[in-house]
Amino acid sequence: MLDANSSRTVLSELEACSFRNKSPEETAEYMKGILDKHLPMRSDSSRSQKLQEERRKDHYSHFILRLAFSSTEDLRRRFSRLETALFRLRFKDDDPRERQEFVRSLNLEWDEVTEDEKRELREELLAASGQKKGEEQEWFKVDWERVPELVEQRRVFLKRGKAYVPQREQMSLVVAEFTRKLDEALEVCHHPFTSYRSPY
Repeated sequence: MLDANSSRTVLSELEACSFRNKSPEETAEYMKGILDKHLPMRSDSSRSQKLQEERRKDHYSHFILRLAFSSTEDLRRRFSRLETALFRLRFKDDDPRERQEFVRSLNLEWDEVTEDEKRELREELLAASGQKKGEEQEWFKVDWERVPELVEQRRVFLKRGKAYVPQREQMSLVVAEFTRKLDEALEVCHHPFTSYRSPY
């Protein structure tokens, strides 16, 4: 019998951090011990013999909770919010090389901003990013609907329906894609269920 208690504990603690209005930094610090205890996730480079076991436990337990939380729209939203917060924590803490490999595997269909475009839009890009003159930074562009959080916070430059996103804001795109795919998976899981008992 597969056990979802570990994931349930992690998500409960993450939700409690939100209720207590902990800052992102406080949440990350508090959750580190919780994750190490209940859902450790070593990097591939650690060469740990427990690596596959950890991956399997994480995958199965979250899938079970996905099924449990799929029955109503409110539960799906709650689960999506918590799983996205957990993904954000792990993404920030991941090994940089493995993080980039993961990002490349997503095929996010963004376009790199050419050097000509960067020269043409130099002042606008500097203003949007808060970047100082002389600092070098890579940029990419996507349809603005894919980064609503960055648009709302005015952290990107908009032109002809495209959002020009600085490299350091890459995580927002990755998190948005994770949330989109999770929401789709929850909708698929929803249809077979007509009753629900809370897992908490």
